[in-house]
Amino acid sequence: MIIPRHEGDPRDVYYLEPRIVKIIKGQSITWINHDTKVHKLTSGDGHSSLPTGFLQTDDILPGHLTTMNIDSNQLSIPYYCSIHPAERGLIAILPKDEGQMTTDERLEFLAAVSPTLFDRENQKILTRLQRQLDSSVVEYLSNPHAPLIQNKILTIVFWDISHFSILSEKLKRYPEMVAMFLNEYLTMAIPIIHEYGGVVDKFMGDGILAYFGFTEHSDDESNGAIDAIFAALKLKKSFQTVKRDWTDIWKSIINSDIDIDIKCGINTGNVMVGLTGSIERDQFSVIGTHVNLASRLEGIAQNDQIVISSYTLAKIKGKFDVETVRITGDEKIKSFENISKYHKVLGQRQEN
Repeated sequence: MIIPRHEGDPRDVYYLEPRIVKIIKGQSITWINHDTKVHKLTSGDGHSSLPTGFLQTDDILPGHLTTMNIDSNQLSIPYYCSIHPAERGLIAILPKDEGQMTTDERLEFLAAVSPTLFDRENQKILTRLQRQLDSSVVEYLSNPHAPLIQNKILTIVFWDISHFSILSEKLKRYPEMVAMFLNEYLTMAIPIIHEYGGVVDKFMGDGILAYFGFTEHSDDESNGAIDAIFAALKLKKSFQTVKRDWTDIWKSIINSDIDIDIKCGINTGNVMVGLTGSIERDQFSVIGTHVNLASRLEGIAQNDQIVISSYTLAKIKGKFDVETVRITGDEKIKSFENISKYHKVLGQRQEN
């Protein structure tokens, strides 16, 4: 087990590596502190900081390690750092060697352990309106003077999981595994989108539609474009942790590798945003040609690429390194045949 270096917001939930460690009862675990801070691990609920007494280490100094034998009848032991409660992990205690377990035994074990995979704060019951609309939209609609529909320059972002259809097919006997993965993925993604001022428009299976610049009080339209790319880069990095945890779980069930990534398309332009619908149902959404282009760009993206339009490139003020791709022949973007190039975001540009 590794306690990695963590320099983020101390209020953010942060998982130890690996997030889930699987052992057989009676085996030992060694934690190595690669951070610059002292850590002290204890079993229990990191959200409430209530220890359970199954595990308690002494202070683990930077660069030091500690080893503990785990001889518990529990199926799983959630634990956290008592000095930094947002840093958490989970010990899964197998009844026998994983290679000797049948598929049914693995599923039974996973079903027993799965409730501890999700943090309590993500299980709060929200009002119906809050569950259907992004919190920024709820706040916006609470203003009686706010226009219900308007034209506005926004940056539109589509995310999608590559090879998700293959994943669903391979796990068609275990739909609960797919649903649990999507729940964790979305639970990870939404706070990142909100962190950079984005509004979650809707979920589309494994896809997310969001837009940036709606809540900006500044007239500088570049802010939404820059924030969107920062969000896309952070979500791409965070997705790797979710992917690593779940690919291990899936492989233990179907004994087959599943390769997935998060891909993204981004475009900036004038769209219609607001409340539309019928007597029976309303929706607060973005509509227009620039929304469609963002969707097309997401379709072009491969694996974990972030693809942006030239409209977005013009707004980001050289803050990111990009690679320009020329479109030729049969590669033309459907319904946007006049567009001759797009751009792949490589990362944030480093200051000299």
